[in-house]
Amino acid sequence: MHSDIAVGFDFDHTLGIDNRLEREVALSMLADLAAKNKLTYSVAAAEVAIDEVLHSYRESDRSIDSFIAGFFERFAPAGQAVMDAANGFRDAVVSAAPSHVEPLPGARELLAELGAMGIPYALLTNGWSPLQEEKARLLGFAGPVFVSERIGARKPSAQAFGMLAKHFELPFERIWYVGDDPVLDCAGARAVGMTAIWLDRDGRPYPPDILPPDHVVHALEEIPPLLRAARGA
Repeated sequence: MHSDIAVGFDFDHTLGIDNRLEREVALSMLADLAAKNKLTYSVAAAEVAIDEVLHSYRESDRSIDSFIAGFFERFAPAGQAVMDAANGFRDAVVSAAPSHVEPLPGARELLAELGAMGIPYALLTNGWSPLQEEKARLLGFAGPVFVSERIGARKPSAQAFGMLAKHFELPFERIWYVGDDPVLDCAGARAVGMTAIWLDRDGRPYPPDILPPDHVVHALEEIPPLLRAARGA
């Protein structure tokens, strides 16, 4: 890379949203599994449970497959059919992504402006593959995509943010990171010396007990002026 500055991004709720894609696919697959095996279950209980399952997955280092298999087994125990369904979950989610993933306001325009400014960018996101890569593709994201499952490190670890420094071939202090999560994105980036931009679309209070961001923006279009100022342009 031949640039004096680079930008890393989170994806979910920063550049795009997936409209609860994994949740919707899991519930649909459960309904099909139960119907094929002539089983009944509480739909309301399953809706509560899938939210808990996905939250637990996001707090864990385990694969999504094991969490989804446990969810299917709980509500539609069907032996090998459960494992077959769980093994097909990733493909089903990726196939459904085009109808669920949407860019957030200003996302595509920001990426185009970074390109015009000659500022390289990359995605660093927690999650599983190939879903996160597919979300980036649907957004038209032209930079590399580093997904926690593939790189073996999750934000806010220094190892995860180190992937950006390695890729950009820049010291941490020349890399900016944009995200919506105070702990995973902002405090994680600040801890390694990156410039952290907190995207706060909703006017939320920032947690007082963690490292604050270097900048707070309420829309993505506020970012290019900050980068120009940092470059002295």
